[in-house]
Amino acid sequence: MTKPSSASSPRYEVTPLELFFDVVFAFAVSQLSHHLIAHLDWHGALETLTLLLAVVTVWSYTSWAATMTSAKEPPTQWMVLSVMLLGLFMNASIPAAFTHAGWAFAIPFLAIQLGRTVWTIVFAPDGLFREHFVRVLVWLLATSPLWILGAAADAETRILWWAPAAVVDLVGTWLAHPIPRRRL
Repeated sequence: MTKPSSASSPRYEVTPLELFFDVVFAFAVSQLSHHLIAHLDWHGALETLTLLLAVVTVWSYTSWAATMTSAKEPPTQWMVLSVMLLGLFMNASIPAAFTHAGWAFAIPFLAIQLGRTVWTIVFAPDGLFREHFVRVLVWLLATSPLWILGAAADAETRILWWAPAAVVDLVGTWLAHPIPRRRL
């Protein structure tokens, strides 16, 4: 068995923009920890876990899209910058997401999720990648009403809408977003 030469395998280097993108989501982790500290009970832990699932989903799908479509290309850079800007608003709203700022979290979250997914479909490097993100879009469209209803709900019942939405989004990721009668 021989080791592949470094000349034959493509080398990926992280761009400064990607590192700055990660800092924006490190800010989200600090906001989540502040939320948990302020609500140190089971209900607060469930709220924090729900928001963590949403934030990690945004971060991971955006990172993956930027890697698969080359973060050095201008369209990818604009997508990452757009997600970063919306992400700053979303992340800043985390401490109050389960009080008076439900919409302040849900609107940027859905704009990122849906916008980035449509962008990824348009700029997909191949048909298999495009097909996967069409499936992701279907799942996101299915959970969007739960995020919207949660934002519209009062602070006490918001978790009843957002927790299932976050879990369905996570299950979709685990199962590779299956759609009946469509095989990937």
